[in-house]
Amino acid sequence: MLHLTTDISSLEVSRTADVSSIPIVDENDSLLDVYSRSDITALAKDKAYAQIRLDEMSIHQALQLCQDANSINGQRCQMCLRSDTLHKVMERLASPGVRRLVIVEAGSKRVEGIISLSDVFRFLLGV
Repeated sequence: MLHLTTDISSLEVSRTADVSSIPIVDENDSLLDVYSRSDITALAKDKAYAQIRLDEMSIHQALQLCQDANSINGQRCQMCLRSDTLHKVMERLASPGVRRLVIVEAGSKRVEGIISLSDVFRFLLGV
């Protein structure tokens, strides 16, 4: 998880840790948004990075630049609860554009993890 910070450090975390998304949380570790590789691609596609100072831009500002491109039904973060059934999670992951679900605590939206379609496949295949 990443607390609000500069965009450049998020890019470095994404690159060096080989992760495709980083949950953005507030001071209580409650989910605010998700910063993903597709956000980086959207910003690069629009050449937004050429017009901004990466070391001064916050993640929140970067996400606002590409908000419409990566939202599904007006919502950028797709969530589930730890108590959700595998069937329910698979149904949500089968929706067009949904690549991952952020697992949150009911009520507080405190981030507990992320589950992706590849995680489900690995589980089902026993890999």
